[in-house]
Amino acid sequence: MSTMQANNRIIYNTIVLYAKIVICMAISLYTVPLILKALGQSDYGLFSLIGGIIAMLAFMNGAMTVSTQRYMSVTIGERNNVKLVQVYNLSIGLHVAIGIVVVLLCEALMPLLFRFVLNILPEQQHDAHLLFHTMIATMFLQIVIVPFDATINAYEDLTFFSVAGVIEAVLKLILVLALPCFSHNRLVIYAAAITAITLLILIIKYAYCAVRYKNLRLSLAAYGNRSLLAEMASFTGWNTLSSFALMARNQGIAIIFNHFLGTVINAAYGIATQVNGVLGYFSETIKKGINPQLMESEGLKEHQRLVSLTFAMTKYSLLILCFITLPLYIEMPYIISLWIGDAPAYTVEFTRIILILSLLTLASTGLMSAVQSSGKVKWYTIAICAVLLSTIAFAYVGLHFGLSPVTILYIACAIEVVAFFVRLWFARKLNGIPAWDYVRKPVLPVLLLAAAVGLVVSGCVRLAEPSFLRLIITGLLSVALFLPLSYFIILTKDEQAYFRKIVGSITKRWKAASS
Repeated sequence: MSTMQANNRIIYNTIVLYAKIVICMAISLYTVPLILKALGQSDYGLFSLIGGIIAMLAFMNGAMTVSTQRYMSVTIGERNNVKLVQVYNLSIGLHVAIGIVVVLLCEALMPLLFRFVLNILPEQQHDAHLLFHTMIATMFLQIVIVPFDATINAYEDLTFFSVAGVIEAVLKLILVLALPCFSHNRLVIYAAAITAITLLILIIKYAYCAVRYKNLRLSLAAYGNRSLLAEMASFTGWNTLSSFALMARNQGIAIIFNHFLGTVINAAYGIATQVNGVLGYFSETIKKGINPQLMESEGLKEHQRLVSLTFAMTKYSLLILCFITLPLYIEMPYIISLWIGDAPAYTVEFTRIILILSLLTLASTGLMSAVQSSGKVKWYTIAICAVLLSTIAFAYVGLHFGLSPVTILYIACAIEVVAFFVRLWFARKLNGIPAWDYVRKPVLPVLLLAAAVGLVVSGCVRLAEPSFLRLIITGLLSVALFLPLSYFIILTKDEQAYFRKIVGSITKRWKAASS
């Protein structure tokens, strides 16, 4: 595939994924206040807490997708179909085995969590236990889906991936709308229905892979390649541990908040992470569009293209999230009151700080993919785990000595900055990523531009009372300043020329269709 074809493929994938993201984001944001109203603050906080714990224990889901996709994409780049079939089969067996182990681990930890860690009201204990078992089943299904997601991503067949995502979002919307019809046990019914939807999506994706990729047949002979199995298991294990550190940092804070302050504050934290998750879809779209090409570049030994894609992934991910975050950050109190109404305490503060934390994490997104493409992740993982997990210790000690939960999240931001420099050092060592160029080209310019535009816009609208009109003005000012400045300051000359070419092509097609 030529460089031009690869770039066009990235653009097409990104457009398709953004169409999916817009639909799913609208549905997700629409359902949050409905779920909060149907379940109440305490039950919603309980669902966020238990669901978050299961997500923490199923932390390997995203990491395993990247791990499997890494082997699929690198092998596609090597043009080795025999090895490709082996990778596909070994990944399925590996994930089923991991799923079983994690289910057993969760069930074994359950008594300890409920007795010594979680702060749950006595009248919620029965529902909490049922919810825990149901979410474990969901987690197992999500782990088993991983090889099929990775296969679809590796082949860059993201149209189907997007359609499946929209189907899942619509089914969850129907579930939320139907929830008020039940007078009792809404929490358990909601969790059980989520499990059923996950099972349906697994069946759909398995059937699609079986029909679409006939070269990837199921074969027991693939399990004879023990050296490849050991290599994949080792890489997946270390990469999973790295993702565990990130998930444990996020959910560990939630557990400690619950331990000291109860489930209501988990509702505020859950809303904040929900908003952040929805916005994160936009930047993750860039990663999904570029990652297969980056991994394939490693397989083809195209070092310069790997470096270029590493920079591009970080730059565009940061640009998109900054563009969306700016007006939301400024108008967050009004948006939360308009969206949620009577929101739990700390919701606005948590949401703002977690958005900052996400931007700091996103500054490393290209570095993470570059290191993963190398396959040498052992010491990188150990270092990142040590840095990120220190957040939990700081959170516990801080709350114990009376610090506010807001201060704890600011401490998490400071630790994320340390993690950035750790990732940068390993990317330079393992992939030859030029460290100073990475800081001064894709990272600092975007963050400084976002901060400057944010200060200007905030200063312009500060005198007006919060209102829908001010929200619109804030959005328009942000767009009017951020977009042209990004074009002239952030994009290179080649990127500007390519952007003009795309706009020109779209304009010509639009005129041809209109005439």
